[in-house]
Amino acid sequence: MRISNKILAAIMVMEMAGAKYAQASEILVKQSQNKDMLVSVYNNNLGLIHDTREVSLPQGTNEIAFEGVASSIQAESAILSGQGIKVVEQNYDYNLLTANNLLESFVGKEVKTAMQNPQNGETIFNKAVLLSNNYGNPVLRFDYGVEANYPGRVVYDEVPQNLRVKPTLVAKVENQQAGAKELELTYLTNGLSWKADYVAEIVSDSELNLNTWITLKNETGADYENASIRLISGQVNQIYDGGVIRPVMMAKAARMENAVMDSAAGVSPENVADYYIYKLPQKTTIKDKQSKQISLMNLAQVKYEKEYRFTSPLYLGVGASKSDFEKKHPDIVFKLTNEKAFNLGQPLPAGKMRFYDNIKSENMVFLGENRIEQTAVGEKAELNIGRAFDIYANGKVSDVKAISKDIYEYQVEVSFKNVSAKAAQIVFEQNLYNNWEILKENIQSEQKNASTVQWKFDLPAEAEKELSFTVRVNRNR
Repeated sequence: MRISNKILAAIMVMEMAGAKYAQASEILVKQSQNKDMLVSVYNNNLGLIHDTREVSLPQGTNEIAFEGVASSIQAESAILSGQGIKVVEQNYDYNLLTANNLLESFVGKEVKTAMQNPQNGETIFNKAVLLSNNYGNPVLRFDYGVEANYPGRVVYDEVPQNLRVKPTLVAKVENQQAGAKELELTYLTNGLSWKADYVAEIVSDSELNLNTWITLKNETGADYENASIRLISGQVNQIYDGGVIRPVMMAKAARMENAVMDSAAGVSPENVADYYIYKLPQKTTIKDKQSKQISLMNLAQVKYEKEYRFTSPLYLGVGASKSDFEKKHPDIVFKLTNEKAFNLGQPLPAGKMRFYDNIKSENMVFLGENRIEQTAVGEKAELNIGRAFDIYANGKVSDVKAISKDIYEYQVEVSFKNVSAKAAQIVFEQNLYNNWEILKENIQSEQKNASTVQWKFDLPAEAEKELSFTVRVNRNR
């Protein structure tokens, strides 16, 4: 019962706070005075806020209380600007008006107490000195003694000036000319993030539709009403040892009116200062503690390739012996080329891509998912979404020759079987160690990198195919 009474008392005080909690000389700039809101959201739990509000200022020195900034603000990054305004000093007040903070502010001071008379229901008022907050259970000294478990309420005559209803940036400014001013507060804040999720719907053996959803998350402690949203794709370096990177370059980039252009397909990104900016076509509101999904791109008839990739488990290094494997199933790999010829050709932010097949069924079937990394124009993306059921391979090292203690030759035979009704593009990759050389093979190989060789071929439906090769490995050369 005591807890409920304390909360009730705090609410009553907050309702009366209004203009009381601001110092008489302060000019309170409320969120309702907002003229424009621009929010730039980065991938790594970071946001850049441009909050423009209109206020009437007298000439000379003014103390402005910018109410409702993010509780996760990086206060050192805050920049307040306006025409004819010079900022002399600024402070971030984050000591908020809560029941606990209110109680803590009156420790050592005299307060009123209120307790209901159980016999007639009347409220009995008294006075006491608040000795300790005691984690929300006040210790009070009355004229008759000390109460550690007082059954009533604590009542306050006023709200301390150091407590704010909302996080507030207070700035002392010199104003050259009296009148209405548009003040813009720019600051970095933690607690804002976004991520991309792709839905790839297979429509044929070579084309898919690619829809992109953006999920915005706000845990800054502030609401952003009717805000223009820009998403920054790229990793921005931050310092966590007490220093803060000033948002000069990115602030300028985020404010460029023509930085991005809307398109019929969704959002067209623009490259600015080594990053990409995606401007959402419509303003939106992001409430604190809210997650919001917004459509970013809708791309039709995106061309893709699908291959079935085997990674050989055979070890072919100097000194290896015979080995084999049975019924190995390949990874299913979707390959995208980020070029206009493939109906892509724009920067793709990192995110999770889910694949669905809608070719044979009225209802989509989930095929699998994987993460696509940031993919620039011209780059290729390969996503492994699972393993094939109807394709498998058996393989073995059929012969080993020790030419010397440092040189070995291996004869390898691999058989592939496709029991499905569709042809498949097969890729077989073999890791090789030391220095190596392919001496003989029945299918032409390609060197993928310094330690991997691969064979690519088509495997018809309901067919088998053999791969054989001889490789020499040399420890010295």
